[in-house]
Formats: sequence, C-alpha cells, structure tokens
Amino acid sequence: MATDATARALIQAGVEVPELPDKLFFSIREVSEICGVEPHVLRYWETEFRHIKPVKKSGNRRFYRQRDIYAILQIKHLLYDLNFTIKGAKKRLQNGDIEELVEQTSAQETLRQIREELASIRQLLSD
Repeated sequence: MATDATARALIQAGVEVPELPDKLFFSIREVSEICGVEPHVLRYWETEFRHIKPVKKSGNRRFYRQRDIYAILQIKHLLYDLNFTIKGAKKRLQNGDIEELVEQTSAQETLRQIREELASIRQLLSD
C-alpha cells in the first residue's frame, strides 16, 4: 500500500510517525493531536499545499485520510525540522518525494560528524 511506503520513507527521514488507528477518516481535532499541529495551522496548510485534501462533509466539517496525515507530517518535517519556508517546501514537494529528504538528512548527519572531527583535530593541534 502506498501509505505504508510513505510511512517507511518518513521514518527513514527521521520523522516520528505515530501508529494510526485503522480508520478511513479522521477529524481535524484527531489530526491535530496526531501530528502536533494546531487546527488553524492545518486549515492554513490546506490553502497552501495541494497535497492536503480533506473530504468536506455536512456543515463544512473536514475529514482527513491517512494519506493526508502523512502529507501533513512530511510538510511539518520540511517546515519545522529542516527550516524550509512555505515556498521552499512547496517547491520540494513538487520536485521530488521524501526520498530526497532522506538523502538530505543523511548528508546533514555526515556534515555534523565532519564538524565534530575537525573540532577534535583543532583541539589536538592547539595542545
């Protein structure tokens, strides 16, 4: 199933993916709690990202599917963890999939390790 592959890719990218109940639809309150994002932010992201398309039923109530939740988690990761702007996150989501983010996260980890090694070399040289 595509959502399982998406969940695995998100986990590989370092995104904490909660276990989702076996339901077809989730209310905005449930999604807010699952993703750790306020409802007003979810409503705003709907207007900015075409990847989030909740079903609207009577009374204009929103019902999200699992794929919407995974998209929200991916967007949250881009904006909050990788410090993308809204425009940058849109561009990244249009250009590629989460696979590129996995590579970027790995590159960031490699750079962190190099910085640590250089700092230890500098310390040895200064002694």
